[in-house]
Amino acid sequence: MTSSLTENLPEFQFWQDLSAFNRLSTAIWIFDIEDHNIWWGNESALKFWDADTLDDLVQRDFSTDSSSVRRRLHEMFETSAQGDRVEENWTLYPNGQPQMAILTFTPILIESRKKALLIEATPQIKDELDHRTKRILEAVRHTPLMITTFDGDGSLLAQNPAAANAYNIQEKSTTIEERYNDPEIRKRILDRHDTPKRFRRDIKVHTAFGERWHTLTAEIGIDPVSARQVIVATEEDITERVQAQEELRRLNLNLEQRVAERTHKLTLARQEAENANRSKGNFLATMSHELRTPLNAIIGFSDMLEHQIYGPVNAKQTAALNDIHSSAQHLLELINELLDASTIDSGELKLFEEFFQHDDIVDYCHATFELEAMKKDQNLIVENNVRDVLIKGDSRRFRQILINLLGNAFKYTPEGGSVSLQIDYDTDNNLLFEIKDTGIGIEETRLPDICKAFTQAASSSWAAGKGVGLGLYIASRLIDAHDGTLTIASKINQGTTVKVLIPNNRLKEA
Repeated sequence: MTSSLTENLPEFQFWQDLSAFNRLSTAIWIFDIEDHNIWWGNESALKFWDADTLDDLVQRDFSTDSSSVRRRLHEMFETSAQGDRVEENWTLYPNGQPQMAILTFTPILIESRKKALLIEATPQIKDELDHRTKRILEAVRHTPLMITTFDGDGSLLAQNPAAANAYNIQEKSTTIEERYNDPEIRKRILDRHDTPKRFRRDIKVHTAFGERWHTLTAEIGIDPVSARQVIVATEEDITERVQAQEELRRLNLNLEQRVAERTHKLTLARQEAENANRSKGNFLATMSHELRTPLNAIIGFSDMLEHQIYGPVNAKQTAALNDIHSSAQHLLELINELLDASTIDSGELKLFEEFFQHDDIVDYCHATFELEAMKKDQNLIVENNVRDVLIKGDSRRFRQILINLLGNAFKYTPEGGSVSLQIDYDTDNNLLFEIKDTGIGIEETRLPDICKAFTQAASSSWAAGKGVGLGLYIASRLIDAHDGTLTIASKINQGTTVKVLIPNNRLKEA
């Protein structure tokens, strides 16, 4: 409770200040709710409690009161302190005999600002109930909650209609142990008497409606007839809720099993795919090695024949040998791409990193493609704006990146077109390689998949005889291995721009 509410409460330091209440015929006493005893009572209160003196009254023992009684007294102090009048029917036990009375509670402070209640008691005539009590009893009759009172020894004393219907009204000899099929339940309830939390359990019971689940709440009370200790049990049927929870648990279990089965199938499928991919990689690697040996021999012998090492050849034979040499060289390039792709797929790609200058690689690419550009009446522009910079990486693989990207640019640029290579810094001092062409371009829908293996940018007529679609795939993976990024922008019939970004943490001045 906030201090602002207690500040306005009347306070009594000494019980002698209350002597004026002795003239009243109404029984009035002050109950200390913190120490749980009577602090003072007037002469009418002495008669109500059948006490000879005030000392006799204040020494009465209330330690057997249940936790619910103690909790209710504190609740009434809080409620009445906020200005609400509290009046209730109570059964009290002066000298162990039940006495029904209407009690009115007023919050006050005593001694060192201890919380207390000034209680006015109006005894009720026996066998006559007021309207409030009658209404409470009627509510107990009609509530779906099952309310049962057991004697201290566990025998059944009374039950409301809901409990009687649930447990068969003829079974009047039922004990608490028999009803709840637990020989230790009475002991456990009594052991919880002095604890702040009431006894509460979800239990399975056998009722007239079959096996049901009930939430059982039990507290210790005093019988208003015999003044003996009793157990008041309240039950709520929660069978439908338990069944719903069980159904949900079963569904969750089935879902977990289905997920586990699906996960197992996906794992097997992934393993099969990985095995197939490994087999494919092993096959490609093996075949690439096996095919390169005779191809190198074909290239070597055709080159020697063309140079007339084994004797003179005529013009037609020279042209045929040139075609053989070119075709074998092209096939060797395809096989090398397959070998690189299988190496990458198997995770065995290794970079032999060192610091190198890109100038030599750019000059090599310029010389390599300049002749090809002349043959197709194409224009090659190389603009290197970055000098004296070292790149940390594999120079052979870096050269392969530029050759693949430039090769694609020339491959898909018609005669009379142009290809440019520009090297510069971006705004964050990263090294940027930009390759532009005026070629046939790439459809926008194909760009997200353009770097996948065996994917070609152009239509089938343009792609015919121009490779198997591994150039961009290999280049992109090699760029990834150098911590770089590859971006491609393109429009149909307007050309393509490819950018390779090498991060500045891989650069240093020469």
